[in-house]
Amino acid sequence: MSFSTSRIYSIISAIVVSSTIFLWPIEFGPNNYDVGINVYISIASFIIFLPYIYRNIDPFPIIISAILLTQHVLFSLYNGIDYRSTIMIVVFILYFVAVYYSLRFCLQDNFHTLRYAILTMLIAQLSFQVLDILDIYHLYDFNTVRMYIFGSIGSTGLYGEGSHVALCLVPLVFLKNRYGHHLNAISILTSVSIALAVSATAFIGIVLLTVLLIVKVNTWPRQVAALGLVVGSISLVLVGWYIFGLEFLSPIARRFYGVFEVMTGTIEPGVNLSAMVYANGVHMALAGLMDIVGSGIGNFSIYFDGAVASSAIERISHGQLNKDDGSCVLLKLIGETGIFGLALVTYFGLSCLAIINKFGNCTISVIACFLVMAAIRSAGYFHGPFVLSFALVGVLWQMGEIWPRTFLNRRTPLISVPELPDPHPNTIQNG
Repeated sequence: MSFSTSRIYSIISAIVVSSTIFLWPIEFGPNNYDVGINVYISIASFIIFLPYIYRNIDPFPIIISAILLTQHVLFSLYNGIDYRSTIMIVVFILYFVAVYYSLRFCLQDNFHTLRYAILTMLIAQLSFQVLDILDIYHLYDFNTVRMYIFGSIGSTGLYGEGSHVALCLVPLVFLKNRYGHHLNAISILTSVSIALAVSATAFIGIVLLTVLLIVKVNTWPRQVAALGLVVGSISLVLVGWYIFGLEFLSPIARRFYGVFEVMTGTIEPGVNLSAMVYANGVHMALAGLMDIVGSGIGNFSIYFDGAVASSAIERISHGQLNKDDGSCVLLKLIGETGIFGLALVTYFGLSCLAIINKFGNCTISVIACFLVMAAIRSAGYFHGPFVLSFALVGVLWQMGEIWPRTFLNRRTPLISVPELPDPHPNTIQNG
């Protein structure tokens, strides 16, 4: 690949990855098929990358595509052809392959171009938040944010919900600059944006990622200490709200308390809607496992009526979204694809934890953390940057960097990749 071509691919890849983080909430398309701008950008990049992909075919995207298509064929034989599911799977495969190769090119570039793209998107995000707060321009007709610290001031910017800001931006708080410093323009701007749209998801995410990236829970004593830190932090919030009546903690505490209430069968007036949707998602995912092959892509809502909080959700919200998303894309994947989904979630989840444990708090681990955030709170298959973690697992698997090398994932001369960050703790990491 020539220098100019490599540079063009780096720029396009940075746009694909940054759009996957920031632009997915801005959707358009035919009825019931609307997807974010990021999907259109990714498929366009797939067409541009196609000559390169044709010459440098990696097994990993082929394997994942084959698994998804096999599951869909089995489901279709059992339940009949669902054209909406078929279209979604084909589009997702194109989307995944584009993101996969984009991450490859970003890794070749050592993420330099990507950092500039993220910084540009962050400036746009904060600009929309400020315009919203000043009541000058609103990107959306609705606003789910009620700021917990500054009264009525608060905004989500490019995103529709505070939790979406958290699941997309919290990992970026830990992104180091090229010199290995945590305190930099990206981490500062990200922190400000999260503060303007604070949510329970952000609180949990920051605590968990601090434990995973900074504390590094790779020994039993640290694992116990990390668990104590997470449980202790949540307990302090609940005690501060429930016993001492600290009202500014109420919106966050009610989400934790609400999940506990719903899962124990108690649904009282005032139970948080997000808590009910999440608890419903757990029950719906279990129903998908009972069906072995699940409900089929795009059909998660068929389990809604039998879930624990369905009646209460119907009374509060009559929209389709709370029936479809289950509050977590990983639960949705299990419910819609059954044991295939459980296998995929388990494999990718363990792989991302292995990446974080091996590479510490470098850029590679930050990308792996998007799957950790998706496990806390996320939306649909094309929503949010969790797919970046899936693609990263594939890239590192292809290079033989997280699991033992085989004839499928041995390093080849087809693509030149710079040295990865040294996983040993005594080495300064620039990744």
